Amino acid sequence: MADLKNLMREELRKSSLIQTSSIDETEELLDTGLEKNEDNILAAALAYLDNKGYRRRADNIDFAKNMIMESSEGYDTVIVKQKRVVETDLFEDAGREELQDAMNVCKLETLTAIHTKLERMANRQYEYAVEFVDEIQLEADRPKGKLGDYVSIENILNDYGSKGWELDRMYGEPKGKGVLRTYLIFKREKMD
Repeated sequence: MADLKNLMREELRKSSLIQTSSIDETEELLDTGLEKNEDNILAAALAYLDNKGYRRRADNIDFAKNMIMESSEGYDTVIVKQKRVVETDLFEDAGREELQDAMNVCKLETLTAIHTKLERMANRQYEYAVEFVDEIQLEADRPKGKLGDYVSIENILNDYGSKGWELDRMYGEPKGKGVLRTYLIFKREKMD
């Protein structure tokens, strides 16, 4: 039978809501045992760059050498700074009740998020925009060399679509003698 506490810890580690570990960084000075001279400082600088994944450019090498010389000041040997990272599991010594409480918090947050999404879906609200054209012009009918004042229906649809609008409906209405004005009604969901 699986250990219930370990299963609970694993589920809590998957959650983004609860911090399950802490990270402690300390900087240590390591004595390489190498005599402090130009060759050994250069070798330590190159090893540092390689370890960190930096390129061996002249400016990077100079920076690393200066950093090592500062660390080695007052010593006869080459001293290198090194960061030590220690990760501590915050729930390692937690009892079953503490783990259960943390899981209940995760459940509550998940249920609240689901409720918020369902509420938004059930009570969707939209904003609308209306555009009209007196003549529907297609991109395929664009005259050669005419860029500026020719607006095709595709241009209008793509412009609104790129801003999150969708075409809700389109209808025509007489404007005058033989002229039909076409209305394009766009909608997008309000994200309050």
